[in-house]
Amino acid sequence: MLQLDLFEGVILSQEQQEKVARFKEDKNKNAKNSSLKNQQIEGTLVEAGFVKGVDFENTFGTKVVTRDVELGYSFNDTNFTAQDVTYTSTFGGVSFLSKRYDKEQDKVVNTQIKYFDFQGGKFECSSLTGNYRKIKASTLLTKLQEQREQAEINMNHNRQTNSAFANAIDDLREKFPAANIFKFTDYEGYGRSFRSAERIKAQFENGSYVIFSVGLDGNYRIAKKYDASIVGLDSDQLMEFFTNQNK
Repeated sequence: MLQLDLFEGVILSQEQQEKVARFKEDKNKNAKNSSLKNQQIEGTLVEAGFVKGVDFENTFGTKVVTRDVELGYSFNDTNFTAQDVTYTSTFGGVSFLSKRYDKEQDKVVNTQIKYFDFQGGKFECSSLTGNYRKIKASTLLTKLQEQREQAEINMNHNRQTNSAFANAIDDLREKFPAANIFKFTDYEGYGRSFRSAERIKAQFENGSYVIFSVGLDGNYRIAKKYDASIVGLDSDQLMEFFTNQNK
């Protein structure tokens, strides 16, 4: 049972005081270990050719804080609040400096990769490798450089694609002013073969349409077509329709 001090509030029991002491000890120990690991990470990166401020940044630090902390467990009714507990806390850490292509802004933007694992001198970083295998720091640097280069490639490819579509749409609108011509995302296949593709659709008032695939050079070809005029025909009418086509 807690004792009550009329001037200071709740006085912790001996057991609770021991829990507070262990909490402070664990926090201080964790801060020390985190600091050492942070030094190891930075040292490993620099040794592998990473440049601080270019390839990575390190914002790690420690500070002494005083806070109220919740200790104990509710299931056995041992939980309590310890007020004004002073201990060492950590903040920040290592993050890799990369780039990505922002399609909405149509430009390459800086990005930070903060989530990775470091054990046994190797790194696990799925944001760079696409898997959870541990790799050397030198390999990680190569992956980081490739990701930054890919951002530029993605931007140039998207701009080239947009230009090709714009030219194709202008050409089709000039040739066929009666059609509603626009770019859209087409879907086809199913299961693992299901995929999407950017295409152009020429839609006519009667419901007929033609879908075009567009190359990076601006050339286009028919990918799909739909004739609304023959959808409602029965077999005899359809045969008559094809017969008249061949007269």
